[in-house]
Amino acid sequence: MDADDPAPLPRWDDERLRPEPVAYPAATAADHAAGQHLRAIHDMYRRGLAQVGDLVEQVAAGEADPGAAREALHGLGLTEAYQALGSYCGQICQAVTAHHGIEDRFLYPPLRAADHALGATLDRLGHEHQVIHAVLEALDRAVVRTAEDPSAGPAMVAAFRHLRGLLESHFDYEERAIGTALGVHRIGV
Repeated sequence: MDADDPAPLPRWDDERLRPEPVAYPAATAADHAAGQHLRAIHDMYRRGLAQVGDLVEQVAAGEADPGAAREALHGLGLTEAYQALGSYCGQICQAVTAHHGIEDRFLYPPLRAADHALGATLDRLGHEHQVIHAVLEALDRAVVRTAEDPSAGPAMVAAFRHLRGLLESHFDYEERAIGTALGVHRIGV
């Protein structure tokens, strides 16, 4: 691999190796509402990812110049385009990082203490957070490279698509794996 080529994007192992969610047959509608709340939070990130994705695709494909795409989102001028792209991506990345930090510190430890059967699932979710954060760093580097050299756009798009796929998979699994558990154990509700 050439020194200028980006490193391979971090991945996690086969999703089929994820622990099965713990069943809570006596869970009430109120218990399930915690999972719906978690999904609503994730949906906010999904919407942000869709906006960033549209911007990344337009800029990289040359379908819109960076300034016009950026101006549509933030009313900025042409000279600030790539800086703004990095800033907008950075905002979403910071939000995801903060979200995962909150889960790692304030949701997972009490869930683990409340239900030891969730241990393997919480370990897996923590591992996925680590992989996602490594991909966030790779995306940040790709945005910087693209700002310096627009021909690096395809690598930026690839990094973003990879991140988005991992996040979607992670969000879906997390909602199924701990959504009801949060309600059953009255954590974060």
